[in-house]
Amino acid sequence: MRTPRRTSFAALIIIMVCAGSIPLFAQVPGEVTGVVLDGSGTISWDPAGGAQDYNVYRGLTSWLHSGNPPRCHGDEITATSFPSPADPALGQAFFYLVTAEAAAGEGTPGTVTGGGDRDLLGSCDTVMRNHYLDRLGYGWDEWTSNRLAALGFDAYIDEQLDPLSIDESSNTVLNTRLAPLEPPDDHLELLALDLVKGTYARRQLEQHVASFFSNHFSTYIGSVYQYYTGLFPPCGQPALPNCDPNFPARALLRAASDEYLEQETFRDLAFYGTFGEMVEFSARSPAMIYFLDTFNNIAVAPNENFARELLELHTMDVDTYVHSDIEELARIMTGWNVCAKLTGTTDPLDPCDIRHWREGREFVANFNIPNHDCGSKVLFAGTVQETFIPDSCDGVGQPTAAGADDLTLALDAIVAHPATAAFIARKLIQRFVTENPTQGMIDAVVAEWNDAGNPNGVGDMGEVLRAVLTLPALRDPDRVRDKIKTPVEHLISAMRAVRGKTDGALGVINYIALLQHIPYFLLTPEGYSEIGGDWIGTNNMLERQNFGLQFSTHNDPVTEPDFGADIIPLLQANGISTAPGNSAAIVDFFIDILFGGALTPEERQEAIDYLDTDDNGIVSDYDDLRIRETVGFLLGYAQFQEQ
Repeated sequence: MRTPRRTSFAALIIIMVCAGSIPLFAQVPGEVTGVVLDGSGTISWDPAGGAQDYNVYRGLTSWLHSGNPPRCHGDEITATSFPSPADPALGQAFFYLVTAEAAAGEGTPGTVTGGGDRDLLGSCDTVMRNHYLDRLGYGWDEWTSNRLAALGFDAYIDEQLDPLSIDESSNTVLNTRLAPLEPPDDHLELLALDLVKGTYARRQLEQHVASFFSNHFSTYIGSVYQYYTGLFPPCGQPALPNCDPNFPARALLRAASDEYLEQETFRDLAFYGTFGEMVEFSARSPAMIYFLDTFNNIAVAPNENFARELLELHTMDVDTYVHSDIEELARIMTGWNVCAKLTGTTDPLDPCDIRHWREGREFVANFNIPNHDCGSKVLFAGTVQETFIPDSCDGVGQPTAAGADDLTLALDAIVAHPATAAFIARKLIQRFVTENPTQGMIDAVVAEWNDAGNPNGVGDMGEVLRAVLTLPALRDPDRVRDKIKTPVEHLISAMRAVRGKTDGALGVINYIALLQHIPYFLLTPEGYSEIGGDWIGTNNMLERQNFGLQFSTHNDPVTEPDFGADIIPLLQANGISTAPGNSAAIVDFFIDILFGGALTPEERQEAIDYLDTDDNGIVSDYDDLRIRETVGFLLGYAQFQEQ
C-alpha cells in the first residue's frame, strides 16, 4: 500500500491498491492502479484490462481501525474518473477503493497488509440490486431478483411501468392465494389482498403504487361500513324487507367493495391514466363521499370536510389556498351523495332505486339537484389561477341539472394549479427516491407532468412515475438504506425474502394491528405517514423483531399451512447445504438476499456464532430449527428495517 496522497481537501485521504496482472476480457479484471484524488474532489485511475465499468467504494478512516469496510459510493462507472466532492465531518477523513468489473465478475479490491482480500460492505452489484427491489417494490424474492438480473435496471423499470405486460397467469402461488379473496367479502379479505399481492405479485411496482394512492386518497372503511349498516340493518320481528338476515355480512361486503373499487381504479390510472382522472374518481367515490361527509353537504348547510381535505391533502399544500376557496368548493359539492342504481349506471343524474337491497343494484355517486347551491362561485380569487364557475340556476333561481358540471370545472382548475403537480411530485419522490427531495428533483418531475405530448397528455401518471424512477438520485449508492420501511413494507419484505407462506390473514394481520399500520383503518384523512422515521419507536422495533422470529421459525404444513417460511428448501434450491459445518455459507446466503451483502464482519460473525451455538452459548451442531432462528435473528437487524 502506498503512502496516502494529501489533497487540497485536508480531511481526505485515498488508499491505493497494488498493481495486478492484466487479464483477458473473458476473465475477472485485475486490480485497479493509479488511483488519485485531485483538488476538486475527482477520483481518477488507470484503465484496467478487460474492464467494462468500475465501482468506487468509500469509507471513513476511523472504520479502518474498527475493521469496518467501505461501502458502495459509485456504481457502474464507465469512465476512469468519478466526482466525489463531499467533505467528511470535522476531524474525519475518507478512504477510497476502486474495483474493475466485466461480464465475468468484479475484480478484487486489493489485499490487506497481512494478506487476503479487503472486505467491502457488500459489492455494488448486490447492494444496488436490493436497493432497486426495495424502492420499486417490496424487496427481494427469487423471481424479481432474477428478472432484474436478466433485464438490467432500465429494462426492468420499463417492464414494471407497464404492469399489464407482466404475465401473472403462470404465477401459481399468487393466483391460488387470490382465488378466495378477490373480490373481497369483508374488511379482513380486503387487507389480505394487499398482503398477498405485495408478497407474491411479479407486478411489484403496481402494488406499491396502488397502495401509495389508496393511502394518499385515504378513506376509513369503518365510516363506509357504518353507513351501510343503516341501509342493511339486522332482521328483527317482523323482518324488514331491506334487512340483512346474516347481519352484518351485507354491510361488510358493500364497504369492502367500495374500498376495493378505489384501489383497483388507482391501480389502473396510476399507469394508464392521469392524475386528473384520479381526483375526479376519488371525489365521486362512494367511500370518499361517505367518509368525508359529502352526502351531508347541502345548499342550506354546506359541509366543508371534503373541500378542506381535497385541497390540503389530495392536491396541494396549505400555503396555496385560502379559507374562501374551501367555502366555495364546499358550495360546489353541494347535492352530491350516494344511492343505489342499476348496475353499470354511470350517469349521476339517473334515478335512484329505493329498493336498494335488490340484485342488480350498486351504490354510486348521485347528484341530487334540489340540494345544490346553484349560485356562481370563484376559486383562487385574485390569483393567476382564478376560476369563475357560472351559476346553474333556472330563470327563477332554482337549481338545475347543469349544476353537476360545477364539480368537473372545479376539479379541472385544482388539478391544473401548478401547486398540485409540485405537491404530488414531492410525495412520489419521497416514497420512491428520498424523503428530502431537492427543488431540482421536483422541477424535473413537474416538467414531465406538464408535457402535453405524453400519451395521456398533461398529468400522465405513467410518465410522471417514469420521471421519478429515472431521477439520478435513485441510482446514487449514497442514498441506499436512507429510508425506513413502514411496518407493512417491513412485514411483506420479510415474507418475500424467506419464501413466506401467507394467506394474508393468519398471524400477519395481528402484527399489522400491533404495529398500528392497518390499511383502510385510519380514522383521520391524512393517510399513514410515508416518512419512515415516523414509524421508529421501541415498541414498533420490538414487534418487528418478534414477527421475524415467529415467521421464520414456523413451517408446519399441517397445523399452519398459511403462515411460515420455507427457509430450508430455499437454501437447498440455491445449492447451499444445510448439513452441520456450513454455517458461513448459510449466513452469507441470507446476508446477500436480506442486505445485499452489506453487513460488517462483526455483524456477520455474530450470526455465524449464533448458528454454531445452542441457547446456552455452547458450540454445537445446528439443526433446521437453529437455521430458522438464525434467519429470524438476521431479520431483526437494524439494516433490514432500512431500504
